[in-house]
Amino acid sequence: MLYFFGLGTLLLGCNFRSQQAEMRKDWAQIERSGKLTLLIENSTLSFFEFKGKRMGFEYEILDTFCKANHLKLEVKVVNQLGDFVRMLRKGEGDVVAANLPIALRQQKYFNYSLPYYQTYQVLVQRKSDSIISEPAHLAGKTIYIRKNSAYEKRLFALQEEIGATIDIRYQKSAPLAEDLIEEVAKGRIHYTLAHENQARIVKDMHPNLDIATRMSYEQRIAFALRPKSKILKEKLDAFLQTYIASEAYTQLKKRYFDYIASTPTEFYLTPVGALSPFDALFKKAAQAYNWDWKVLAAVSFKESRFNPNARGLGGAYGLMQFMPNTGPHFGVFPESSPEVQIKGGMRYLNSISKRWASIPDEQSRLQFTLASYNAGMSHIEDAQRLARAAGLNPNKWDGNVALMVNKLDEPQFYRSELVRCGAYRGQATSYVAKVLAIYARWK
Repeated sequence: MLYFFGLGTLLLGCNFRSQQAEMRKDWAQIERSGKLTLLIENSTLSFFEFKGKRMGFEYEILDTFCKANHLKLEVKVVNQLGDFVRMLRKGEGDVVAANLPIALRQQKYFNYSLPYYQTYQVLVQRKSDSIISEPAHLAGKTIYIRKNSAYEKRLFALQEEIGATIDIRYQKSAPLAEDLIEEVAKGRIHYTLAHENQARIVKDMHPNLDIATRMSYEQRIAFALRPKSKILKEKLDAFLQTYIASEAYTQLKKRYFDYIASTPTEFYLTPVGALSPFDALFKKAAQAYNWDWKVLAAVSFKESRFNPNARGLGGAYGLMQFMPNTGPHFGVFPESSPEVQIKGGMRYLNSISKRWASIPDEQSRLQFTLASYNAGMSHIEDAQRLARAAGLNPNKWDGNVALMVNKLDEPQFYRSELVRCGAYRGQATSYVAKVLAIYARWK
């Protein structure tokens, strides 16, 4: 993510150099082991799991690098800033991916790759509040950031620039920048800082956020390696030099940052008296599985507004917003016809429903199915385990598992040993409610 100003400070503060020499591990050892170990944070920009797929802008870049070099990519999710330094130096990881801005003062501790992106810091605030449009207007305001982060460094400098104090605060749980953005969206805090590329992703899930106020100059984003991993750096730099000029990289950026703007527009007229342009296709697909076709139509409306060419985060596509790794299993590709997309969506929903067959109540089973369609089975299973541990009913959605789904964006919950799939910062609970509300109107 966004905060490596503090890593050198942490390194010196712990007197780490005297305790642990840097391990000599470079390309020869990595190639011999057949794997590259990635130290990364669980964020929407860096790495997360969604609908059964490993995703993340940085993760996908390094996954492509590993595939090009016939290596397995091993992922180690890191929660504490100091652990990046320790694990990298001990050889427990080979590359740090954390939306890391290059800092000259840290180059004695890190070997930076070629930069693969440029971004800048922005103020994250709610549209409902009095908008701060200039950095100087933060004078006297309370803003929450992560301690020892690039944002802390920026705010300290800003105080000197504007000649006024900013009330800089931290949270004990050491949340990620994305956690703090969620806190702003929910109205628990008023302000935080984030890099624009990450803020843009999260804003798509929280339209009540404003990220227009720029707080810094452009910063070059790179991966971090051990200073002695010189051949690894050469290999990674050579790959990045070619990759960032490729069409594959252009498409990757679209999938994470510009997917809304890149959605093709095509108009389908809804006949008078119909719910959609595809009522006949919904009816035919649902009949084969003994489903109410209006449930299927409601899912499609919520996913894409009945747009067969819709594009979503991470490359989701079509009427039913299939992920690239899921669609082909159901015979659905970005260029598939509306009929094929709808048939595939029905098959997928039905397969999820079967996996929740142990839930006796039909309405609850539908809620679990819709939540899993939106978030992926693994996140809902995580919430189910948390519900059971909290003494709630693990087979009931409303007031039980739904409560735990909403807790999966809080560090004290997503870092629990019961959680296997990491943080979930999506909106599965509101998704379920909205799909069922659409269905209720159409019944």
